[in-house]
Amino acid sequence: MKSLSIVMPLYNAGDDLPRVLQPLLAAVSSGTALELVVVDDGSTDGGPDLCRQLGARVMSSGGKCLGPAKARNTGVAEAQGELVLFVDSDVILHEDVPARVCEQLSSDEGWVAMFGSYDDRPPYRGLVSQYVNLRHHWVHQHGEREATTFWSGCGAVVRQAYMDVGGFNPAQFPRPMVEDIDLGYRLREQGARILLDKDMLCTHLKRWSLRNMVVTDIFGRALPWTRMIIEQGGGETNLNVSPDEKLKAGLAGILTLSVIAGYWDARIWALSATLLALAFYVNRGFFCLIGRRNGLAHVVAGLLLHQLYYHYSVLCFVYCQVEAPLRSRSARTGS
Repeated sequence: MKSLSIVMPLYNAGDDLPRVLQPLLAAVSSGTALELVVVDDGSTDGGPDLCRQLGARVMSSGGKCLGPAKARNTGVAEAQGELVLFVDSDVILHEDVPARVCEQLSSDEGWVAMFGSYDDRPPYRGLVSQYVNLRHHWVHQHGEREATTFWSGCGAVVRQAYMDVGGFNPAQFPRPMVEDIDLGYRLREQGARILLDKDMLCTHLKRWSLRNMVVTDIFGRALPWTRMIIEQGGGETNLNVSPDEKLKAGLAGILTLSVIAGYWDARIWALSATLLALAFYVNRGFFCLIGRRNGLAHVVAGLLLHQLYYHYSVLCFVYCQVEAPLRSRSARTGS
C-alpha cells in the first residue's frame, strides 16, 4: 500500500473542529495515515492551537485568507505521503475513508485521484441546509464512476501526479470556487483516471442560508465552471451538467415562462400546474430522499428551491455564452 498524508486547510472552523479532527487523528493513530497536516490560513478563533493540542501538525499558509487552493498547495509541499487526502474543515470523514483511499489508489486499476460525496444525514435541520447538502449528495451518488473532474472536500490524489500538473491554481482561484474542478481537468489532460467512489463519504456540517446558497452557486460554481467548460470546448456531461440535468433546467425555464404568461391568459396556468407536476416527477428520486429524511414541508421547499437553482444556473449559462466572445476579443487585444 502507498503511504497517505491528510491535508486540511483551516480558517475559523469554530466549535465543530474537535469532531472534524477525531477521525483524521484516528487514521494517524492506527497507522492508516502517516500524518495530518493542518494549514492555517490566518484563523482568529484559536483553531490552530486546538489542532496542535490534539496532535495535528499545523503550519501557516503564509498569510491571511489566501484561500484553500494556496493552503492545500502549502500542505502538499510539506506532506510525506505518496498519496494526499484533502478534507475540508467543515466535514466529518467517515472512518473507513483513509483505508479506502489507500486501497483504491494503490490498486492495479490505474486510478490517480478519487473523490466521494457528502452523506445523506446533514445535521443542521434548516430547509436550505438540508436541501443544499442533500442535493450535493444526490448529484455525486448518481455521477459516472469514472469522473472527469475532482472534488477537494473529500478527495485524494497521487502526490506526484498532483505536483506534475502544478497543484491547485491560487492565482486564478484566490477564494473557494472551482479550483478542484480545474485540477481535475488538468489531471485528465495528462491521461489520469479519476474515480468517483460513492462509498467514500463525509458528513457536511455547514449551515446554509438562502442568500449564501444563491451567491455560492452563482459566483463560486456556475459562472466560473461554465466559463471553464466553454474554454474546454463545451464537452462536460457529468454531475451537475449531465444531459438529464440540462433538460430539467430547461423544463424549469419553461415552467416560469408559463407562469408569467398566465397573467395575460389564466388558462395557461393549467399548463403551469402540469409542468410543476412534471418537474416533481423527473426529480422524484431526489425529492423522495428529502421526504424520507425531513418530511413533506421539506419536499415542498425542496421543489421550489430546486426550480430556483435551475433558473439561475440557466441564466449563468446564457450569460457566459454571451460573454465568451467578448472575453475572447478582450484577450486578443490585451485589454
